[in-house]
Amino acid sequence: MKVGMNLLLWTDNPTYKEHHGLLTNIKEWGFDGVEFQIAPMAAEDIKALSNHCDELGLGRTAILAMDAAAADPASSDKSLRDAAIEEIKKAVEKTREIGSDLLVGPIFQGLGRFTGQAPTEQEWKWAVETIRSAAEYAQQMGVKIALEPINRFEMYILNTVADGARFCEMVDMPNVGLLVDTHHGNIEESNTAEAWSKHAKHIFHVHISENNRGIPGSGQAISEDVFTTLKEINYDGWLTIEAFNGTVKGLVPRLHLWRKFAERDEDIAILGNQFIRKHLR
Repeated sequence: MKVGMNLLLWTDNPTYKEHHGLLTNIKEWGFDGVEFQIAPMAAEDIKALSNHCDELGLGRTAILAMDAAAADPASSDKSLRDAAIEEIKKAVEKTREIGSDLLVGPIFQGLGRFTGQAPTEQEWKWAVETIRSAAEYAQQMGVKIALEPINRFEMYILNTVADGARFCEMVDMPNVGLLVDTHHGNIEESNTAEAWSKHAKHIFHVHISENNRGIPGSGQAISEDVFTTLKEINYDGWLTIEAFNGTVKGLVPRLHLWRKFAERDEDIAILGNQFIRKHLR
């Protein structure tokens, strides 16, 4: 297994000028790769940062989320579903350009939309059709898509790993699987490790994230049996830290994170990496 670091701890729009030094630090801290929020990135930054990652020996993955007002795979509005297909296709292209073959995120639904009701089968059908269309393009581009079930306070279409597995089976594309996240599992699953074990064949990517979104290992979301299960199912992909520290102001209202968890952002990354490595021995 490889250990990655999601750059959302520091930025929601990585640029070469501002963040190439950060990548150098991440490599020095012992990480194997980084995860970029890919949609807002400019072409010149993608090229420069990809080259820099090659120089450093850093692997990379890409993450995408969509604003429901602009693009939504589960919307009753066909124009929003079509917009979602186009946004995912663009993200797929940028994923290849950054040097990755894996695009991850909760892209079965737009962010910020709730109906006040449980998801309907029609909403699922719209979302499945939208993701399948985008996945066909991704397959041609050699990109896998890992869908992330999100807790019920942030989204309502897919909340559990079981939801995600059923969705993947409905999409029925070999390049569509799941991103499983300890933070969301801590909220939605009766037993996170058991859920992962039961649906292991669908897992493409893993986020290591605390119940409070702070330093991995400092809370209750990431139990020993999570790592035991990953070994038992022979998972050999990324364990990517997703953590926040109030640094990225645009994420504060979206994620409802009002406090800092470390004096320095890098402490979260360094201590998180040490925690994961300890459990991989």
